[in-house]
Amino acid sequence: MNNILKIIIFGALILLFAGAGVSQNSFKEINAKSLEHYNNAQWDSVIYYGKIAKKNKIDYYYLSYRLAIANFYVGDYYTALYYFDKTFDQNITAKSDLVFIDFYYRALLYTKQYCSADRLFTNTDSLDATVGIKHRGNLYLSYIHGNNFKPIDVANLRMDENKVYAQTNYQQTINTVELGGYYVASGKLDIAYRYAFSQIGMIGAVENLTEFNIRNYTMNQNVITIKPTIHFNNRNSLDLAFGYHSVKGNPYGIWDSTLVMDFKDYNSNSVMFATSYNYLFKKMKFGVNAAYSNFFDNKNIQFGGSMQWFPKGNLNLYSITEISAFRGKEGVFTPVIYQKVGGKIYNKTWIEAYAIYGNVQGFTMLSSNYSFEIAYKTKAIMGAKLIYVISDKLNFYFGSQMVLSTVDKIQEGLETTTTPTAKGQGNNSGPSNNAQYHEIRHSHFNIMGGLQWKF
Repeated sequence: MNNILKIIIFGALILLFAGAGVSQNSFKEINAKSLEHYNNAQWDSVIYYGKIAKKNKIDYYYLSYRLAIANFYVGDYYTALYYFDKTFDQNITAKSDLVFIDFYYRALLYTKQYCSADRLFTNTDSLDATVGIKHRGNLYLSYIHGNNFKPIDVANLRMDENKVYAQTNYQQTINTVELGGYYVASGKLDIAYRYAFSQIGMIGAVENLTEFNIRNYTMNQNVITIKPTIHFNNRNSLDLAFGYHSVKGNPYGIWDSTLVMDFKDYNSNSVMFATSYNYLFKKMKFGVNAAYSNFFDNKNIQFGGSMQWFPKGNLNLYSITEISAFRGKEGVFTPVIYQKVGGKIYNKTWIEAYAIYGNVQGFTMLSSNYSFEIAYKTKAIMGAKLIYVISDKLNFYFGSQMVLSTVDKIQEGLETTTTPTAKGQGNNSGPSNNAQYHEIRHSHFNIMGGLQWKF
């Protein structure tokens, strides 16, 4: 009898716990609890029941509404936007709810999705006045100064035995003034732009059978890039990028069969075309891209992908990753990896750190509207900058960067049967097929600073 009683009690307990589980996970329970916590402004609890609902495949208009508001209040604006959009899809009448629309508008502005705000709201004067952070665009001015961090040993520049000549050209200093920003042209179009002028101090080390000379010279570089972004809706966008690049100067070297060392006028012009498709889902934006350029007479082809991640659902912490397969003059696809992490560290103060690995000469980084055009072979770039918000319309930033580079020492042997000519700065002239290349490592240290004005 005792055994039968134990079985009955045990069975009743199983039914009780099972019933409690069904109750907690049922539509009625989730709806009641989420509404109770919503009315009491217990936003974390609303989000908790949203997760339970998702686990049990429960999805309906009022729950999405509550989750949109709850995620907004906890500062997860990207997730909030996901539920705002979902709410509109489930019930179009939500767009007539002015309070709900006000939260939606703020979430768009807090994530800097200004085109979406323009496209979806035609009469936002009162909302603009309430939020007070909307900008049509920005304009930044920056300055970069860099030096050769560890000068190349002269012994590495000297000609090896049994050679006709040796020649090395490498960067020593750089001074760059850059002007850029973006402009929100309409609800479907914004345009990023950039102009940079660089004065690059170069060194030419040349040796033939009778003399060895090291000479300084200057190369001037101008770069223009324009990147229109077409916004199909809140989640889908298409980037188009166009670039122009010119280098002028008087490189030093051997230019003809006489093997006489001299300066030469040099002028090169190049173009760049690129595109990228991007998709935003909750806290992540995914992109695929392709680019073509002919920087320094090379047919550079690039394709890859990118991911932007906002772990907190807002701009207080973000990560940008871009990985591309890049083919330069060697004709072999090599990887280029870019990683940036940024976040708020104190009131009005942000910090960004980034690293790039790969031969980035001629490489285009679409996620940041940037292309690496400077005429040295780069293996890696590491840097960081501090950003301080002076006011709603003005930011100041300052940072530094280490560039790890290599340079080729070109040499011709005595056994060469053809008349050698020195390699130019990216033009089609160069040594014969018997030329030997020796890679020399060196590095640069750059400092940068600038102002950003938001209008």
